Amino acid sequence: MKAYRVFAINPGSTSTKIAMFTGEDMVFFKNVTHDAERLKEFKEISDQFEYRKETILEELKKGDQSLEGVDAFSARGGGLVNIEGGVYEVGEKLLEHATIGFTVKHPAILGAQLASNFAKEYGGQAFVVNPPDVDEFIDVARVTGLKGVYRESRVHALNQKEVGIRYGKKIGKKYEDLNLIICHIGGGISVTAHRHGTNPLRATSCKKCNCHVFLRKIFRKRNV
Repeated sequence: MKAYRVFAINPGSTSTKIAMFTGEDMVFFKNVTHDAERLKEFKEISDQFEYRKETILEELKKGDQSLEGVDAFSARGGGLVNIEGGVYEVGEKLLEHATIGFTVKHPAILGAQLASNFAKEYGGQAFVVNPPDVDEFIDVARVTGLKGVYRESRVHALNQKEVGIRYGKKIGKKYEDLNLIICHIGGGISVTAHRHGTNPLRATSCKKCNCHVFLRKIFRKRNV
């Protein structure tokens, strides 16, 4: 069986984590830090694209790594419409939404852009995996108490689902067969209930509330 080469990209606020895998073995990892003052020079997040790409390529060169022959470029993703958890190939519409930050403005939107660019330049395919746009809420989880205003899911789906998968492997079970409560504690905090491979309920997300849902409702009423 072929051991596929996968290059993973995870853009954050002031860094971009990158890793090279051969099969399931990680052969290279680097947390590429970016100058905060340099990032302030860019008006829009997508304007950081060339700068981040250059720094990534520089680190790969230092680590004697090449993107030639990579089978898949796997990115965190973000800024997309609500979707179910999973792996999505970066197509024209997905790339458009990521570039403009269709639903959210966060450095994660650079993931799909970088993956797509590398795939076009070096060959291979570009994907995003469990982006923060994953929304698997059941109906009762969307209730806010305000007529016509419904809660959307914006959680750290990539990390949460990975933790569930690793825990399942540790106890000899599949994530899809488990009911779990998983906490992500980082720059933002999210706590969600997972049921048989989905996260239908969120206990809390301390980074921000879904104010954009409420504002959209107001603007719609005023025909703005």
